[in-house]
Amino acid sequence: MSRIEQAFLIAGIAGLACCAAGVSLDARAMLGAWLAAASFALSLPLGALTILMVHGLTGGRWGGAIRQPLRILAATLPLALILLLPVLIRLDLIFSWAGADSAMLAEKLREKLVYLNVPFFLLRFAVCAAIWLALAWMVLSSTEEHLAKSGDGRKYALGLILHAFAISVFSIDWMLSLEPEFTSTVYALFEASAEVVGAFAAAVIVLAARGAVEVLPGGEEGVALSEDLANMLLGFVLTWIYLVFMQWLVVWGGDLPEEVHWYVIRSGSGWQYLLYLLIALQVAAFVGLLNRDLKRSHAGLIWLAGITLAGHFVDVFWRIRPALFAGGPLALWHDAAAWIGSGGLWLALFLFLLRRSDRITWRKREVAHG
Repeated sequence: MSRIEQAFLIAGIAGLACCAAGVSLDARAMLGAWLAAASFALSLPLGALTILMVHGLTGGRWGGAIRQPLRILAATLPLALILLLPVLIRLDLIFSWAGADSAMLAEKLREKLVYLNVPFFLLRFAVCAAIWLALAWMVLSSTEEHLAKSGDGRKYALGLILHAFAISVFSIDWMLSLEPEFTSTVYALFEASAEVVGAFAAAVIVLAARGAVEVLPGGEEGVALSEDLANMLLGFVLTWIYLVFMQWLVVWGGDLPEEVHWYVIRSGSGWQYLLYLLIALQVAAFVGLLNRDLKRSHAGLIWLAGITLAGHFVDVFWRIRPALFAGGPLALWHDAAAWIGSGGLWLALFLFLLRRSDRITWRKREVAHG
């Protein structure tokens, strides 16, 4: 391992030690912080899977350059799934419906216990994890040469259907059921779009950091590759903004107390400042992605992708953490420990794979010798 990989690994281990201390002091607060961090780590490989399967289905030059960074992101999926295991051990500390006396629950929540029960929850998670691991194997087993020869996108179409199902189940189980009174038919869609935004932004940063993409030709004459990547990122950001606005508009129009409450707790007690930061980051990303000079600049492209990725980070934290947070600003040390622990381990693995990207191409030798 390189020194930087070792540094991240050591940071991750130190973060885990702090998390262990946090569990002994306040297990619910620590696991709540860990869930937000683990959800962000999982969002990047899931977003990468979505983009890779769309590219496998449609083809085209747009995904060729960004393919390898996305494959490396997808290869971190097993670790991201493992990061959720601590929460599975004590679901009752995170979800109000897990292990609760049904007689003490509200009538509307009791009606949902047919779906929201621990055995069925664990079964659904196992199915989702199996689907994602199978899809990752499918995507990582396909080289550029294999894709060019097969020309068959049916497996990617089926993969996208299964992927959409798994994301829908996961977002309902691990995010919406934190506040089971709240329901949203669009939440899974904007969770999927947020994953795509985060994964594509991360892949652009990796690609730009490894070479001058602004001097490479794009899909059309006179257009740089950096412009194509920035325009794709702009499209993903616009999709996310639209879906987020649609959910807010539906909740505002319905004006139901149990749905409005989801926004109320995220618009007060200090969380409104995080919301302001999220809006500012996404507006900055949107405006910057409209500027051609920035898109044709190496530093500009990295900054735009970095701002977008930071916006995704804030979005995940703002959506998940308020439902589980108790205490003042000092209680945020749980989050610092969780992000350092999970982030250190994930970055160590990502950088390890980045330097050995050829080893995640499982059919490379078959193609070379076939």
